[in-house]
Amino acid sequence: MKLASTVLLAAVLATTGCASAPTSPQDPLEPMNRAVYRFNDVADRAVMKPLAQGYRTVTPQPARTAVSNFFGNLRDVQSALNHVLQAEPERALNDVMRVAINSTFGLFGLIDIATPAGLKSYKAGFGDTLARWGWKSSSYLVLPLLGPSTVRDGLGTAVNIAADPTGEAWPTHTSRSVGIGVNAVSVRERLLGMEKTVEEAALDPYSYTRDAYLALRAQQVGTPQLNDGSPTDDLDIDELVPVPTDPATQAVPVDASAAQ
Repeated sequence: MKLASTVLLAAVLATTGCASAPTSPQDPLEPMNRAVYRFNDVADRAVMKPLAQGYRTVTPQPARTAVSNFFGNLRDVQSALNHVLQAEPERALNDVMRVAINSTFGLFGLIDIATPAGLKSYKAGFGDTLARWGWKSSSYLVLPLLGPSTVRDGLGTAVNIAADPTGEAWPTHTSRSVGIGVNAVSVRERLLGMEKTVEEAALDPYSYTRDAYLALRAQQVGTPQLNDGSPTDDLDIDELVPVPTDPATQAVPVDASAAQ
């Protein structure tokens, strides 16, 4: 689930001074979600944020971009499969061409050649496939370590992990675990600084994160929402922030939006 996009969208909402209700009909599990949110916050402050800061310190920007591109290329494989399941042949072909170009001319995905060549990135997971076939609206759910989600997207995440088509890219379970860890740190590094804007401007960061995530997902899956006056209707978040990628799932480890 696109947590970097979620954090940026939350920041946009915060800086424009939009009010956020303390409760939401889309969040019937709010007490449990807030407890998980606090747990994720502690985990992020103790582990993920320090690792991300260290990663930024010792790794040059070109190398960090290459790491992000590599995992984005793996994610395109998963997207291609889901676009087939969604009966979207044009997007599936687009994904296959992206993988073919970036895996060869882009040195195993380290360089993103496909995007400048005009092949857009349409990241999709099984949660998007469920939405495509009718499960548009779903209750908000905060996953331990993975952060903002919905019941639908949480189920999609489980399927993404169990049926990950990129599993063969890793020769051993150990290397796959290392890859997931490296990607998690890479994603968290790209979020450094964004969350501070949300916490400083929002009375309740949890509500802002929830509302931002639900608004973003509604835009992505085509769910109508009431117009609350926020400037998000025509905002293409994916063009502003790289989509977080994971070799096993579209969710991002640790709820970084709760950290300072």
